[in-house]
Amino acid sequence: MPDFANVTMPTLIERSKKKLGESTQFIMPSYDGYGLANLTASVSYWLGGPKLSSPTFAPAILEKFHRQYKRVVVLLVDALGYNQLARLMSTSKAPVWQAMLDKGSLFPITSVSPSTTATALTSIWTGVDPLRHGIIGYEMWVKELSMVINTILHMPSSYVGDIGSLTKAGFDPTTFLNNQPFGTFLEPYGIESHSFLPYSITGSGLSQMHSAKTSLHGYVSESDLWVNLSDNLNARPANPKFVYAYWPLVDTLMHRYGPDDDRVTCQFDLMSQALQTQFFDRLEGWAKKDTLFVLTADHGSVYTPVYENSVLANHPDLQANLVMPPTCENRLPFLYVRPGKEVEIRQYFEHAWPGKFTLITRQEALDLGLFGIGEAHPRLDGRISDLIAISHEDAYLWWPNKANLMKGRHGGLSADEMLVPLFGFDLA
Repeated sequence: MPDFANVTMPTLIERSKKKLGESTQFIMPSYDGYGLANLTASVSYWLGGPKLSSPTFAPAILEKFHRQYKRVVVLLVDALGYNQLARLMSTSKAPVWQAMLDKGSLFPITSVSPSTTATALTSIWTGVDPLRHGIIGYEMWVKELSMVINTILHMPSSYVGDIGSLTKAGFDPTTFLNNQPFGTFLEPYGIESHSFLPYSITGSGLSQMHSAKTSLHGYVSESDLWVNLSDNLNARPANPKFVYAYWPLVDTLMHRYGPDDDRVTCQFDLMSQALQTQFFDRLEGWAKKDTLFVLTADHGSVYTPVYENSVLANHPDLQANLVMPPTCENRLPFLYVRPGKEVEIRQYFEHAWPGKFTLITRQEALDLGLFGIGEAHPRLDGRISDLIAISHEDAYLWWPNKANLMKGRHGGLSADEMLVPLFGFDLA
């Protein structure tokens, strides 16, 4: 079996150690050729589209693929980490993908930071890093709206059972970003853009944010997803196409049961078998020709036991030194510090969670290139806190006003969270 991990992994580890120290266990995100943020520019390159502001994948990756394709299909499996996929393949629990190894190339690449869905998908659909598109985390302080927002559901983060209510505060998902979605770049080049999403989210604010000049296709289950996708590629005329399919259930089950639970493994296998029989096997020969299929993910995940000591409500002295509850992600909490209280907060973390978090300042994060390497979004400063807590091992901080039940999480810099697969192969 070809070991493509040897192509990218040493580079990712070496870069992380150079920035964070030789002893680090963290993986720094790559925005210059070895990360998810480089996927969009590479797709445009493969399809003969425009050159984007972000770089394509590094030559060590691009050389494994042809220069140009007529169709590129990207399947994004939410929360499918590279290490998780490697474990499944090594134990014969991902036979569909194991069978593709001989005809494809499987690399570990990095997610973005924070390693979370809204941030990663926005990088894919704009082709720029989080520093530039400004969607930083699952929960984000937005000064112009005077509130902390949920970047997936587009509602105030403290609301319960409410979706899309940010519109009442003047929020418009189609204009909130200061970057054009990918479809608008492809259209002038005669390249179609298609997005296959669960039916329930085709009209969501996040989907609207990403889908200008993109045809949205809602699906109910993997059966209509793959049949409809094969019909799309089999249709004449054979126009150049970017086709994106988003599958959420690995993430949904991972949060409830943990990433290596049998329910997660079973669901991924069922989806993969349906992909084989209802998509790969249904494609006509001409539709397979000059078509690249890519499997990737927005982030990976780690197992996180339910710890009462991780619940912020049990730490009133820490809360007293914060301006407001943390934002971003449980595995990468953004801490807004009361004036003059940084030392007290650092001491509290050392006492309550010794060796479980590394605290860095906003400026240190920016200097490291944690969120990107381009020109910063004009309103980024307020969306990044004074201090950022990077989780070690299975540590996290839980602040929502509801029960802490999740057994799997993401958002941090561990290898299991940061490394995602880039598995590409020609369908012909």
